[in-house]
Amino acid sequence: MAISAAALNSVPSLLSAAGEKMVKGVKTSISPNSFVNIALIGKGGMGTANTNTALTVEGVRLVGVCDLYDKRLKDAKAQWGNEIFATKDYREILLRKDVDAVIIATPDHWHQPIAIEAMRAGKHVYCEKPVIHKLGEGKALIEARKKSGVLFQVGSQGMASLGNRAARLLVQQGIIGPVNFVDGQFTAAPGRLNAFTAPDDASEETIWWNRFLGNAPKIPFTPQHFFAWRNWKNYGTGIAGDLFVHVLSSIHYIMDAIGPEKVYTTGGIRYYTDGLRDTPDVMLGYFDYPDRNNSGAFTVQLGANYVDGVSRKWGSMDFRIVGSKGSLDVGWDKVVLKTIEDVNTRDFEILRQLGQGMDVPEKVSPREFVFYAEKGYRGGHYDHHFNFINGIRNNIPLTADVLFAVRTAAPALLSYESYLRNKAIEWDAQELKIRK
Repeated sequence: MAISAAALNSVPSLLSAAGEKMVKGVKTSISPNSFVNIALIGKGGMGTANTNTALTVEGVRLVGVCDLYDKRLKDAKAQWGNEIFATKDYREILLRKDVDAVIIATPDHWHQPIAIEAMRAGKHVYCEKPVIHKLGEGKALIEARKKSGVLFQVGSQGMASLGNRAARLLVQQGIIGPVNFVDGQFTAAPGRLNAFTAPDDASEETIWWNRFLGNAPKIPFTPQHFFAWRNWKNYGTGIAGDLFVHVLSSIHYIMDAIGPEKVYTTGGIRYYTDGLRDTPDVMLGYFDYPDRNNSGAFTVQLGANYVDGVSRKWGSMDFRIVGSKGSLDVGWDKVVLKTIEDVNTRDFEILRQLGQGMDVPEKVSPREFVFYAEKGYRGGHYDHHFNFINGIRNNIPLTADVLFAVRTAAPALLSYESYLRNKAIEWDAQELKIRK
């Protein structure tokens, strides 16, 4: 894992590539031999999964948990120990001197405000994607990171995977030629209409409803909004912010991209017409990326269908990159290379820096090779959290830093905005603004 983390962290951050140092002036009291104390803000499914993964990294200790729902705080103590500090108010977490870093896994509309407060409080931040809920929130987040000097990492875990790192090197080697197309699809079987049932104890006594709403419109207590917040634009970012952003993060990392120049998305609410969502259940997004570093100008096609139980595709773990000479099917622990001409296997020598099985591909034919992670590989989630903790311990710049996070969130938010406007949107990725 140390080798894999070093390989990922050796990649210059996109911010550094723009001429700025990512961690200039970082102040940290963490020594390589001490514990890194973390706290979780938002103990939903992803927050719980993130915390469990972070705790598998050596030298990490959980000292606090914040959630707005009493039951989740009770569950946290049962799961991680009665000694952890539990609160409904995230500010109490930020005031604690024993907290070095926070994992933010709240609804999307709370990501940016809490992250800014956390950085101002001197806490390193691991923030779930997308790190912004509105396009205009990005620059304040970037500025807060610069002023605070702490480390910031976005929770797009797949980009740190061994498969993504192998794909990056193979693309750089030119094995598939200039890239022209990327395809990623997400499908899921439909559930029953009106399937939502609130927990028996869900009430304004057990859930801090007004804090949940935050800057969203004030409405009476509605459990479905709290427990299924991704369905609603006031708290989430729709399919694009939930799913598309994962593939976009991987693409930005693999291709050294900073963003598309045009985005167009269509779709609608095709099946879940029961009034329990106001965001699409079917979306098709198209993103035109300019050539950068002579890697090729390419179009990304991303689709999601919550009413397709047959295809069984999950784009963040299985997407295709197509070039003029071949293609790569990219998974977290597996990459399939197919070419139109016989491969020069000397080109694979670049993968020696990764090791872990990726440098010894299985030959299917002279024009098809499969690269597998070795048995026991712990996956992209572990790699991503290891990189974050390792960055804190050793003051190492992070690849999935705040600028990377904003630049990958932006096209996802633009995708939803394009759907709402029913038109294509032109984007200035360098300046982070819509072109007039």
